[in-house]
Amino acid sequence: MLRRYYSRRSFFRRVLGGVLALGLVRAQGKPWPPGMELRVSFAYGGGGLRYRAPYLAVYVEDERGHLVRTLALFLMPGKGERWWNELRRYFSLGSLEAMRTLSGPTRPPGRYTVAWDGKDERGQAVAQGNYYLCVEYAREHGPYELFREKVELGEKAFQKSYSLRGELVEVALDYGKKT
Repeated sequence: MLRRYYSRRSFFRRVLGGVLALGLVRAQGKPWPPGMELRVSFAYGGGGLRYRAPYLAVYVEDERGHLVRTLALFLMPGKGERWWNELRRYFSLGSLEAMRTLSGPTRPPGRYTVAWDGKDERGQAVAQGNYYLCVEYAREHGPYELFREKVELGEKAFQKSYSLRGELVEVALDYGKKT
């Protein structure tokens, strides 16, 4: 029988590593400013004889590319699941069960707005800092587009607008006090 003896240092190193791996210790930074939100407006066009409404995911990633919060998920529950993996980046970040739970119906071309209140998927407030805002668009028998923009969210409000050259025609970000 082989016995292992741990020093105090190696014991604490293993315990701390386990705690970090479980996500029980969160990175400390300045907390999300009270009353602030990020509003994301996006517009997409399309149409035609065989047009099918696109699958679309709007979500926030941290600097390491991990999913922080899903803001919107336009998917066809049930019969359209075989196409969900066309939202390549979002599909790789989440689980199929989560997609079934969060999904809503696909929407026709138009302009839509969603808001992020600074909370993660578990409802806990995140810290100020750099995040990636992603709008991922895929259409059955159609194009795939990914808008991914790094934004710094802190005390200072801002507005940005991006014109795009695909069926996803515009994304606008408005960070400020809740309206």
